[in-house]
Amino acid sequence: MRQNSREVFATLLLASAAVLPTVATAEDLRPEKVTVARLDAATPRIYAVDIAINHIVDGRAYVLNPETLEMIGLIGTGFAGQFYVPKGRDEVYVATSYYPKLTRGDRSDWLEVYDTQTLELKKEIRIVSRRAQALNYRPLMQASTDGRFMFVQNATPATSVTVVDMKAGKQSGEVPNPGCYGIYPAAAKPNVFSTLCGDGTMRSFTLDAKGAKASAKASAKFFDADKDALFLHAEQDGDTLWFVSFQGVVHKVSIAGETATVEDSFALAKDVEGDWRPGGYQPMALDAKAGMLYVLMHKGGAEGSHKNPAEEIWAIDLKAKKVAGRSPTQPATTLAILPGAKPALFGVNPIDAAVIRYDIEAGGAVKETKTAKVGEAVIQLEGK
Repeated sequence: MRQNSREVFATLLLASAAVLPTVATAEDLRPEKVTVARLDAATPRIYAVDIAINHIVDGRAYVLNPETLEMIGLIGTGFAGQFYVPKGRDEVYVATSYYPKLTRGDRSDWLEVYDTQTLELKKEIRIVSRRAQALNYRPLMQASTDGRFMFVQNATPATSVTVVDMKAGKQSGEVPNPGCYGIYPAAAKPNVFSTLCGDGTMRSFTLDAKGAKASAKASAKFFDADKDALFLHAEQDGDTLWFVSFQGVVHKVSIAGETATVEDSFALAKDVEGDWRPGGYQPMALDAKAGMLYVLMHKGGAEGSHKNPAEEIWAIDLKAKKVAGRSPTQPATTLAILPGAKPALFGVNPIDAAVIRYDIEAGGAVKETKTAKVGEAVIQLEGK
């Protein structure tokens, strides 16, 4: 029997209705409750600080799982914000700038405190708008060992250090450090910090009780910035600083006294062929317990190659003052260590915008075990 067009249409309509899902009622559409997951304060993590150079008003610090390199959190760092991770405290710090129209308007600078479990902002303190809007270098923001004072490097380009009294919750002073740059706090004296100077010395500042004023004393000259400058980055163990020069000379410097003193100096690549030199933005990491300094090294080093990515990671036995191991690496410009029972190294490949995990093996060798794309322009890594 033939069906007319109306009967066919009705049949199709009924069939389609039978397979369509039931329309949800208002009671079914309950709004999802938004929650904030908490990280255990003791959870190991890597902070990968990205200056976001292509949109610098929107920097960020990625919080990574050190085993998988998966992102487990994010902290905004604003316009070229500096990042500091203290030891033994459940906070991280950001010194940053904001403009009401993103890139213009009246600038305001702030010291921000974030909770390490929720990554939420806990407090913010207004600071003078002179902080260095620079790449992320660890010495540009530091804290006194007792946590009372935060130190922020300024550059206008005249240099000074902003001192923030965290107990009072306000800026307590500004210490001029003309011709000098970077902050290296003394471990045994919470009111003392040193700074690296272009004349080849270090200057040590002693704050008064209020953190408002400081007296200064200069060390003897121990390097020539015109002939062999030092990387600003230093590794610290108590009151001992380890610097490395552009040509690969390691300087062991004590800041325990009234002035900084050089305790030892030696060449990294002595008797090694190939003009090997250190390079990068954060070019070394210290395993203090093992007495091993890991350094990013590139071959064919010359004037101006001090930012070149590494081809190898050298393990330097600091007691023996010699190379204990050499390991190949993909291009890397940043190196950091996650301390613990089984320390691991982490690097940044700036070409692929990736973070690398290295496992430390016997004899000073390191082995790449994980690589993950992270951000756009990660400069600083911190392990905690």
